[in-house]
Amino acid sequence: MAEVKVLVSGGHEDTDEGLKIGSTTTLIKTDQNIIVDPGALIDEQKLLDALKKENISPEDIKLVVLTHTHIDHTVNLHLFKNATVYLKFMGSYPGQMQVINKELLIRKDLLEDTKIAKDVKIILIPGHSNDSIGLVIDTDEGNVVIASDAISNEGCADLKNEPNPMIVADVDQYNESRKKILKIADFIIPRHGKMFKVNK
Repeated sequence: MAEVKVLVSGGHEDTDEGLKIGSTTTLIKTDQNIIVDPGALIDEQKLLDALKKENISPEDIKLVVLTHTHIDHTVNLHLFKNATVYLKFMGSYPGQMQVINKELLIRKDLLEDTKIAKDVKIILIPGHSNDSIGLVIDTDEGNVVIASDAISNEGCADLKNEPNPMIVADVDQYNESRKKILKIADFIIPRHGKMFKVNK
């Protein structure tokens, strides 16, 4: 079974200068080392320190998944030069892989339940953005879903809490994606905060 570890918990802080944001960055250990959402520049050193504690170097990461292409999720991608990058991209484009150190872009269908590694598959969770994807990881504790901004904090797992339409591209899709995640997940890794157990 795969192992999942949150390396950096995403932040969301109002400051006098503006909103300071960074995404949650997660490590999946399976038949290859995977990073999900390498995150924001302000968290670069925190990410490197967390990898070192796991005895993993950036060069050991073979796969990076971007849950969507917003900048707070993507900036630290430059650290993982040996990785193949999976992303859905915008609109009706089916998805792609980018092999960074070979400068290759390969079109790839990232469809519902696409298996990308042992015990790891993709789910489509549009709403926050139309290119949003999540991951379902089969672990000894049950299904862990990396939900990113589809469930950005534990409060968003309560379907009675309506999303802020300023940060959601499509409210109906967002609500359907939340329902899908809650049905699948035993544990959720949100965009902000720690992994939490789903009450069923």
